[in-house]
Amino acid sequence: MKLGIFGHPIGHTRSPRLFSHLGRLLKKSLSYKAVDVQPDDFTATAQRSRKAGWRGASVTIPFKLQAAALADRLTPAARAVGAANVLRFEANNKITGHNTDADGLSDALKHAGVVMSGVHVLIFGAGGAARAAGYAVAKGGARSVRFTNRTASTATTCVRDLAPYFPKTSFSAGAPRNADIWINATPLGQNGNPDRSPAPKSLRAPSAAVDMVYGKKTAFQRHAERLGARTSDGTAMLVFQALRAYEFWDRPLGPRKRALLAAALIKELS
Repeated sequence: MKLGIFGHPIGHTRSPRLFSHLGRLLKKSLSYKAVDVQPDDFTATAQRSRKAGWRGASVTIPFKLQAAALADRLTPAARAVGAANVLRFEANNKITGHNTDADGLSDALKHAGVVMSGVHVLIFGAGGAARAAGYAVAKGGARSVRFTNRTASTATTCVRDLAPYFPKTSFSAGAPRNADIWINATPLGQNGNPDRSPAPKSLRAPSAAVDMVYGKKTAFQRHAERLGARTSDGTAMLVFQALRAYEFWDRPLGPRKRALLAAALIKELS
């Protein structure tokens, strides 16, 4: 099965290593290629890959919104989030867009023992990953979700788009407020970006802080740890969303097999 990932920059990605190991665990032949896509070449790259016989592709920064716009059809999750991190190339030359970031984050939070029901969540960022985080925690029963972002209008748009799906969750946008769970969905801490915490020092300690950046201890994680919070990087989320993507491309694994494979893949990447 031919697969890959589109992004820019893409040199830091661990996805080829992850899918190579997954192929060995499943005893399946998986080809997974990382493609550094120039900002104006996303649509052409996706179409070239489809014609080359790819089953589908993962999509990362900064193309998740473009991927949703490119797709001929969106799954309910991708439609609600407004972003696609997975594309499936169909036999009829159509493209289906899906979002596994939300389920991947839910799986990762459960894996870390973080309870979502009834909590207040503060999300730093307002892009595709932040939208998926808002969807995931609201679906998990969060009492409130607040988006805080450098561009205030983008955070407000997240609220407008997600609130109708979750009437029992209070959505808001604006300056950071105290919360039970922090989620860093900004590029801060990623390779090529400044490593500083998006959380102001005035906030009280959360019970848990989740960083979507994986493979390194970031300033965000260190900040939360100094306050006494439980912290986790994005490795578990990376693994779980990849497994969900594989299921979208191929067939369901089921909760038990997914958990066993996730444990092996997290160990491989740690």
